[in-house]
Amino acid sequence: MKKSVSSLPQKKTNTHTAVSKISLAKKILGQKEQISKLKQENKSLKSKEQKLNENESKYHSLFEMSNNAILIIENERFIDCNKAVVKMLGYKNKNELLNTHPSELSPLKQPDGMLSHEKAEAMIALCIKNGHHHFEWIHKKADGENFPVEVQLAALKFNGRILINTIWRDLTEKKKAEYIILKNMAEKEILLKEIHHRVKNNLQIICSLLNLQSETIADEQLKQVLHQSKYRIESMAKIHEMFYHTGDMSKINFADYVFDLLAALVFSTKGSDHNIKLKISIKDIYFTINTAIPLGLLINEIITNSLKHGIKADKKGEIIVSITEQNNNKLEMRIGDNGIGYPADFLPDTLNSLGFQIISSLAHQLKGTIIKEKSSKGTYYKVLFEKV
Repeated sequence: MKKSVSSLPQKKTNTHTAVSKISLAKKILGQKEQISKLKQENKSLKSKEQKLNENESKYHSLFEMSNNAILIIENERFIDCNKAVVKMLGYKNKNELLNTHPSELSPLKQPDGMLSHEKAEAMIALCIKNGHHHFEWIHKKADGENFPVEVQLAALKFNGRILINTIWRDLTEKKKAEYIILKNMAEKEILLKEIHHRVKNNLQIICSLLNLQSETIADEQLKQVLHQSKYRIESMAKIHEMFYHTGDMSKINFADYVFDLLAALVFSTKGSDHNIKLKISIKDIYFTINTAIPLGLLINEIITNSLKHGIKADKKGEIIVSITEQNNNKLEMRIGDNGIGYPADFLPDTLNSLGFQIISSLAHQLKGTIIKEKSSKGTYYKVLFEKV
């Protein structure tokens, strides 16, 4: 039996229709997925927009309610500011000071003599270059009163624009406090100078009295005792004199003091025509009065002994004093003379003389120790001590 020819096209048509329906279903499904994706993106964008609005609202609230004076600069002009700025400058509202150059809210010149307009542009340029800048400035209030401020600049980019966030801090009260402190310090310095001056004068008066007293005494031993007492007092008077003349009332250059002290001792003991050579090695060491006085007295005692007992009469001699800083925050002083010296078994602590008692006491006061060196000629001591 023959097959019907017309049945073949019908089958093909049915297949084509089925394929078209599948393709259409896929398109519809794809569109639904796209629509769903777009809805999600839209929802995400709305969420982000809401967060941005919230952040903007928070920023604006913080900007306006901040106690710090905050301004925004663009193209060297103030384009926005908060209420703290208006209050600080004494204006009625922000519109009175916006769109102004920083120099328009400043005196003509800054304290360094530079024009405010030129310096403001230089400060802004530095901020843009480095990303931030910090300095002090003099601004002017609405009533014309000048006042100091601390300025902090921070550059930032926003939608292709360069904005500079500016924070002012009024320094008026700080400057007043600093002025009072400086004034008090100046008054204290004057008072300290006066105290040192009076102490020095009183000590010199005592020295003069000892001199007068020694002239009335025939006993040479007693006269020497008075002279030694005078030397001790003079060593203290010199320290007070140096504190009076120095610019820093808290410390003195000890090298200068030692040179003056030794020169005076040599002159008093040996006269102007002497054969004593001084070797002083002290590099820029500064001491407070608490260290300078006991150390000065210690040097006075040892060198006085050197000049009277170590280097006899008009003989040639050498006196050395050196001070070096050690690694353990202590200092070492080497002091002595190349005179006739003491016996090899000599120990300073075994003597009962006033001079050696004073030396031992002063070393203890400096939280230190004194050791006699073993040398072939002369008498040398090594003193380890701390700044007190």
